[in-house]
Amino acid sequence: MASPQNPRRRQLGTGQSAWPDLPPELLESILCRLGSLGRVAVRLVCSSWRSCARASISSDLTFEAPRLLLRRPGSCGSLAFFSLRRDEILPFALPDRVNAGRCCGQIGGWLAMAFDVERAVELHNIFSGESVAMPRTPAFPVAKIVLSAPPTSLGWVAAVLGSLGTLALLQPDVSGVAWITIAAGKHGGFKDVAFWRGRLCAQCDDGMVRAYLAAVSYLEGGLMRRWHPQTYLVESDGELLLVRKLYSVMGDSVEIRRFRPEERKWEEVRELPGRALFVGAVASVAVLVTAALPGVRENCVYFARREVDMMVPHAIGVYSLGDRETAVVAIAGGHSVEVEPVWIIPSVA
Repeated sequence: MASPQNPRRRQLGTGQSAWPDLPPELLESILCRLGSLGRVAVRLVCSSWRSCARASISSDLTFEAPRLLLRRPGSCGSLAFFSLRRDEILPFALPDRVNAGRCCGQIGGWLAMAFDVERAVELHNIFSGESVAMPRTPAFPVAKIVLSAPPTSLGWVAAVLGSLGTLALLQPDVSGVAWITIAAGKHGGFKDVAFWRGRLCAQCDDGMVRAYLAAVSYLEGGLMRRWHPQTYLVESDGELLLVRKLYSVMGDSVEIRRFRPEERKWEEVRELPGRALFVGAVASVAVLVTAALPGVRENCVYFARREVDMMVPHAIGVYSLGDRETAVVAIAGGHSVEVEPVWIIPSVA
């Protein structure tokens, strides 16, 4: 952090903010007086404030990634965040409006919340309290929403996947409030969507992955179809990955393939050194595993599951690509199987 004698120190009145240059002891004094939500908001101001917050009270920060957003069981169960590092539900209360909805997407602290009775979708920032009402989507009930960038960014785009396999695109800076419906044609409906290199990628029922503005294909073999795999599209460090959860009487397994755009083909990925994938029906993300992410194992795929079964009776299943085995993470008190759990990874690290 810049010292008072540093000639490069920002000065008020020169058109640049001097807030990043607050003395660390003053900022630490402020942090000690804030609640958990306020401390998270401090980290969003600038890199110097973020570094000071991590050094002084890093163990108390609520939103070190990743977190699992789930609904607690019972008719009045509220939304809650589960921490892998702490192995417990965090004491973080969401606003009433957010708590009344169903999470169907996330990006950088913004939650896409569906209100099924109202047939409405709203974007809520859990740090700043901002909210954005989206125009009524033709794909309802909503299964998943993906955003190319936060809704406060220029040129942001949203895609909504309906529970019946319909897909629609919203480009506020181009088409205003009009949704554009995308047809799968002979490929049936859509199963999953993700943004990759500025393109919207969508997997069809027959295994084809279509990228708008380009199209790429991946054909599943008959053996894969007999296992009825769950499939997830994930963007990881500029790569497009296809993660498939395979079921068989011999035990569950995971297959990962990477798309090679130069050759227009998919190749198998056997290891993910230094990385971990977090996949689910609503959100799938990749993270770099460092010392700043205690509790997260590299070379693993973390599954968020709404339904439970005898093989994986918990909301979180962890598949190791090294030993090819699945472990489970128990959540005290359980979760509601009526609502999909969602991986939340805000861009605050």
